[in-house]
Amino acid sequence: MNAIDPLRKRELLLELRGIEFKLSPENLYQDGERPRAQAQKIEARLKAERAKIVKELGYEPTFKEIFGY
Repeated sequence: MNAIDPLRKRELLLELRGIEFKLSPENLYQDGERPRAQAQKIEARLKAERAKIVKELGYEPTFKEIFGY
């Protein structure tokens, strides 16, 4: 496993935090205002972005790492 630069790791964890917030149902569906098909496309894109970040990190970060608590 390659060690990742601490600053890059922090950036990636912050990106993951943003993605996790965007994936919450109230944000993803805009409190029921966004059509389901559109929300599903956005969800797929966000999950793909998340997967790339996890791959770059080399492991699945914990809730505490992502959110800081």
